[in-house]
Amino acid sequence: MTIVEALTDHGGEGRYARATLINSVGRGIFFALSTLYFTQVLDMPMTLFSLFLMLSAVAGLAGSVLFGMVSDKVDAMIMYRILLGVQGLGLIVYVATNNFICLGVTMAIVSTADRGAAASRGPIIAHISQGGNRVSYRAMLRVVSNVGTAIGSVLSAIPLTIGTRPVFVTLILVNVLTYFIAAIMLRHIRCGVFASTQSRKNRGRGIVALRDTPFLLVTMANAILYLHDGILTVALPIWIASAEVIPDSMVSALLLVNTVGVILLQVRFARGTDTLRGAGRAGLRSGLSLCAACIMLALSKGAALWLAIVLLVVAALMHLCGELWQSASAWSFGFEMSSDDLLGEYQGVLNAGSDTMALVSPMILTSVAHADSPIGWWILAGLFLFTGLCYGPIAAWADRTRTKR
Repeated sequence: MTIVEALTDHGGEGRYARATLINSVGRGIFFALSTLYFTQVLDMPMTLFSLFLMLSAVAGLAGSVLFGMVSDKVDAMIMYRILLGVQGLGLIVYVATNNFICLGVTMAIVSTADRGAAASRGPIIAHISQGGNRVSYRAMLRVVSNVGTAIGSVLSAIPLTIGTRPVFVTLILVNVLTYFIAAIMLRHIRCGVFASTQSRKNRGRGIVALRDTPFLLVTMANAILYLHDGILTVALPIWIASAEVIPDSMVSALLLVNTVGVILLQVRFARGTDTLRGAGRAGLRSGLSLCAACIMLALSKGAALWLAIVLLVVAALMHLCGELWQSASAWSFGFEMSSDDLLGEYQGVLNAGSDTMALVSPMILTSVAHADSPIGWWILAGLFLFTGLCYGPIAAWADRTRTKR
C-alpha cells in the first residue's frame, strides 16, 4: 500500500491514515512554536520550562506502560479517541491560563495522554490492517505523520515571524481542532478486544512484558539505537556550530535530507522485516549504519571545508539508513514478540525504553558534541556496532521462545 492508496482507502486503514495526517499537521505547528510560546509569550523561565519538560517526560513513561496495558483490555480505538480529546483539552488550557503550576500539571497530563495514545497504536493497527501486513502499514503511517508534520512546520513559519500572542493562540487552537477532528473521523471504527491466547493465571500477575527476557533485551537494544534521534536534533547542530569553517546552514540542509528521506524510503526499508529474523537483520543494519555515521562525524573534526561537508552529508545519509532500519526493526519486534491480546502492553514497554533514552540522551550527546576531541563519536560508534551485532542472537533467542499467536 502506497501513501496515496492509504489516504484514499475507504476502509479503516484509510480513515486512520487520514486522521493521522490531519493530527500531524497540528502537531507540526505546535512543535515549531511551543518553546517560544511558553518562554517568550508567557514569560516562563527557561529553567522552569525545562523542569516541566522533564517531569512531563517521566509522566509519559508511566502513561506509555499504563495505557498500553489498558488498550489490551478495552476497545483501543475508543481509548485512543479519548486520549486525543484529552490532549486537545490540554492545549486549550495552555491558552486559557498564565499560571505556571497549572501549565506544568497540564503539560504532564498531555504528555501522559500522548504516550498512552502511542502505545495503543499497536492493537489498533493489528485490528484494522488488512492482510496482516502490520509493519508495512505502520511504516506508511510514519510517512504520513512526517508529511503532516512538515506541512505544519511550514504553515507555522510565516505567523511565527509576527510573534504576537494572538497569532500564537490562533495556531494553538488550530492544533486543538486537529485533535478533535481526528477523534471524530475515527468514531465509526471499532477494534474490540483480542481473545486471550493464554490464561492470565498461567501468565501470572504483573506486566508480562517485563518478565520476557528476550523482549527486554530488544527494548534495551532499541533504546540504544534510538540515540539517533538526539544525534540529529541535539548533537549535530552543536557539532556543526563548533566547527568554524562549516556554515550553520548545513544544519537545516541535513534536517531536510532526513525529513525527505523518511518520507521517500521508510516503507521500502520496512520490507522484509515482518519476521523476527528479519527484524534482527534490520537491527544489525541500523547499528552498522549509525556506527558509520559516527565515524564520519569524528573524521569531520578539523577537516578542510569541502571534506567536512562531504563527510557530514555521508554521515546524514548513514544516519538516515540507521533510523529507518531501527524504526522498522522496533515495529516488527513489537508485533511479532507479543500475542495479539498483549500488543498494547508490549508496545508500551518498548516505547518506554525509547522515551527513557530520549530523556537522558541530551545530556550524553551534548557532552559528545561540545568536546574538543572526537573521542565521544568513536565511543558511540563502538556502542552502535556492539548493539547491532547483538540483534542476531537476540532475534534467534526470541524466535525459539515465541509461540504462534
